[in-house]
Amino acid sequence: MLDKKTNAVLKALNKLSEGSAYKVITIDDVLNILTQKSQYDNESIKQILNFLETQQYINIKFSEENTYCYSLLPKARIYLEQETGKNKAKKPATPWLNYLFTLLASFIGTMLALFIFFYVTF
Repeated sequence: MLDKKTNAVLKALNKLSEGSAYKVITIDDVLNILTQKSQYDNESIKQILNFLETQQYINIKFSEENTYCYSLLPKARIYLEQETGKNKAKKPATPWLNYLFTLLASFIGTMLALFIFFYVTF
């Protein structure tokens, strides 16, 4: 599991990449995509990119001062797919529908109990 900053950078790299081909980017490109830019600077982006490479999420072909040539590895794509699946799975069912089914089931149960009671006693 990646922390929030690393996860945001990985999502930005995914947006910048085009398929499985290598892509040449600058750190400014990554900063332009990130929503909370105040948390990041050039040095933190470099550290995150190096971390992602050591954890085999990305493959860096070459890097110069602020320019990187990278490609996302399958591990990163699987991780991003699982993250989007978690966000979709967290959506709760509508509570009013649960209340409606509970009310309907209790009403039917009560009517069935009354019917059995009056049928047996009379």
